[in-house]
Amino acid sequence: MEPLPKNCKNCDHQLTGKFCAHCGQAADTHKLNMHFIWHEIQHGLIHVDHGIFYTIKKLLTAPGEMINEFIEGKRIRHFKPVTLVVVLATLYGLLYHYSIKGLYQVDPILPDQNILGAYAIVIAWTTDHAAYSSLISILTNTLASYLVFRKQRNNFAEHLVLNTFSRGLSLIINLLLLPVFYFSGLPAENPIMYTLAIQIIDIFLMYWCYAGFFGGLLKLKILILTMLTFLLMSTINTTFGFIIGLVVEAFT
Repeated sequence: MEPLPKNCKNCDHQLTGKFCAHCGQAADTHKLNMHFIWHEIQHGLIHVDHGIFYTIKKLLTAPGEMINEFIEGKRIRHFKPVTLVVVLATLYGLLYHYSIKGLYQVDPILPDQNILGAYAIVIAWTTDHAAYSSLISILTNTLASYLVFRKQRNNFAEHLVLNTFSRGLSLIINLLLLPVFYFSGLPAENPIMYTLAIQIIDIFLMYWCYAGFFGGLLKLKILILTMLTFLLMSTINTTFGFIIGLVVEAFT
């Protein structure tokens, strides 16, 4: 084994151990090879430290409790919430594009002429831009939950983490349900019912996260506040979309 360099190759600070005390980079930065690449893949996706599969497992079993633990400081074993959503949304967008989207048999028309066309246009945009639409949804969801659950005295950043993980759980479930929707043909036969089913699933998952996170409240109260959060979020999204539509129409 080659002797460790005296200075860090990243920040040039003097090394006193296997890791740089200044920037955290490993002292041993040997030549890149396929073994290194495979180790990085394992460390990033499978290893319990920052493991995406570990975080997914916790979200599928006890999401609210896991989010509480993350906020309280138990973070080293979890994948970062925003990165988790971006990865899952990108994967979902790709799979949706080549499966569910192809089932739609709706000709492009103006949304005000046919509600079916409106649904098709909205769904097409959100899935073609899954990562962006997920981040927008997280922001509006956070604003809504912060206002509705304001008496619980959680700050905005904590609500942001809560709703980011909640969105991650929603993406996980939607990914698992893609084959079901694909083989059922529901998106093509009844797009409105398909959209309604997705919304019902999202509300249930949101409630599941909130029920564990706000454990001190009665379950019925959490359900009511969750519904209010979803309605407020939908109102914000609709208003935002309407304003954007007017702006685009004014400049085209």
